[in-house]
Amino acid sequence: MKVKEYIVILIIIIALLTLDVMVVEPNMVKVERLKLEFENIDEKLDGLKIVQISDLHFGTYGFREELVINLINYLKPDLIVITGDLINNADGIKDLIKFLKKLRAPLGIYCVYGNWDHWSGVNLTKLRILLKKECNVTVLVNEYVIIEYNGTSFYLIGVDDPHTGHDNIKEAYPKTNERFKILLAHSPEILGDIKGYKVNLILVGHTHGGQIVLPLIGPLFLPLRGEYRKYVSGLYKVNGTYMYVNRGLGTSIIPIRLLCSPEITLIRIRVKK
Repeated sequence: MKVKEYIVILIIIIALLTLDVMVVEPNMVKVERLKLEFENIDEKLDGLKIVQISDLHFGTYGFREELVINLINYLKPDLIVITGDLINNADGIKDLIKFLKKLRAPLGIYCVYGNWDHWSGVNLTKLRILLKKECNVTVLVNEYVIIEYNGTSFYLIGVDDPHTGHDNIKEAYPKTNERFKILLAHSPEILGDIKGYKVNLILVGHTHGGQIVLPLIGPLFLPLRGEYRKYVSGLYKVNGTYMYVNRGLGTSIIPIRLLCSPEITLIRIRVKK
């Protein structure tokens, strides 16, 4: 084979790889389905469906966002939660609102802020008010709400971003323990701050699953302190508590994904018999 032919083949390989990591994989949204069993909880919570999405990083709006909307609404969740990094900058607010207005969940849509929200330069207090007014979406900032479901209720706790040190679990945590507790946080780093606080389920994002995952090597980079880098993506059980790390939908820094598809998580709560 001549040198020119090798060069042509190399160019084709590079072009195909570029197409894959910049166009194909970032739009290959995968629905991860979980059934989580819990002991000693109200039987009326059995069957509760929660959709978690994370790391939207709005700054662009296109095919992927419309696909995500259609997939989520097709799943018919009772509750939608978003675990941070809603926007990259102020330019993303319009698209964020457009996206959130199309989502449907009878128990509501709740979210927490992530590090990029704090770095965006946006006034997050004003953004919180805007999202409630325009989309009826509630941003939880170191607080909890009681959500009624099927003749019972549960706590949904939301802390501000642990990665930038804005979380305050003491302020957010309910004063009583009689209800099922779901904690929303942006990063697995919340584990360092919740010792002594009992929750049933923790939902986080931030890692993007590594975003770029190399064969035999693993994630190229994880934006976590060393002791938390084992929490890359998926389900973990930490001190008896389930924690799920969502791979996110968007990208940051570099707009590519490799062997790490964007994710919608569907969680079904089950009562262990």
